Amino acid sequence: MKILQLRFKNLNSLAGEWEIDFTAAAFAADGIFAITGATGAGKTTILDAICLALYGRTPRLARINKSGNEIMTRQCGECFAEVTFASESGTYRCHWSQRRARKKADGELQPPRHEIAAADTGAVLETHLRRVGSRIEALTGMDFARFTRSMLLAQGDFAAFLQADADERAPILEQITGTDIYSQISMQVHQRRGDERRRLEALQQELDALRLPDAEQLRQMEEELAQLQRQQSQVERQLLDVEQTLQWREGISRLEQELLSARQRHEQLQQRLQQFSARRQRLQRANAALELDAPYAALAAQRRQQQSDEA
Repeated sequence: MKILQLRFKNLNSLAGEWEIDFTAAAFAADGIFAITGATGAGKTTILDAICLALYGRTPRLARINKSGNEIMTRQCGECFAEVTFASESGTYRCHWSQRRARKKADGELQPPRHEIAAADTGAVLETHLRRVGSRIEALTGMDFARFTRSMLLAQGDFAAFLQADADERAPILEQITGTDIYSQISMQVHQRRGDERRRLEALQQELDALRLPDAEQLRQMEEELAQLQRQQSQVERQLLDVEQTLQWREGISRLEQELLSARQRHEQLQQRLQQFSARRQRLQRANAALELDAPYAALAAQRRQQQSDEA
């Protein structure tokens, strides 16, 4: 995570409202800075404000509640701490505050308020005191103890961090430096190596199961191949003969069907011819009479003329 901005009011000796923008040019350009001042000037208060805004507590004050608040500036009726930070999942703003009744210095302490919101949209993500700390831990990967032993070492705690076991320091350093990705890559590589080794062993077993033929077996296989090729050629010729035979058979069947149709047609024509025989005789006589029609007409005309002349 990276602290971007800090705002607080009435904490310890720093009365009033204060703001530090760590994205300003002076901080961003130099890259490293120090908080200096005389004893009691408020150096630790700045670190307390960051811790208070995130986790609602400080390394010096384990609990801040309605019963007591020793971090609020004396003779003040309210205090707050607000931090804007960035993590891998986004940018967030975390706000903690507490006030006295009617914001009067002699008023009764009220329960503290704690919330976390998205810095870009302002959408509030959580307001419950305990669940805000869980959400911070989920977003940053650090609870209060890990945060104070890595990101923010309180006075006298740096030696304890150095003297911690390697197993305790390793995840904290990975979280700070971002090298936890290399641990994940190492585990994935190790798992991939095991999977590939098992695949290689399986392939090696399959390869061992295969026996290459010797010269005699290879000669026999070549002879069998030549014999199979000859059989294949013979079968192909037989197949060609069968196909031709099938074509001839299909042609014969087609011609037989045509012959049967022709015979049926011939029988039908014979029947029609027999039915037409009587009419054919009449037609023949009519044709013969038609040839005499003109001479008969002339003869009839001469007869009528003769009768007329005789009369």
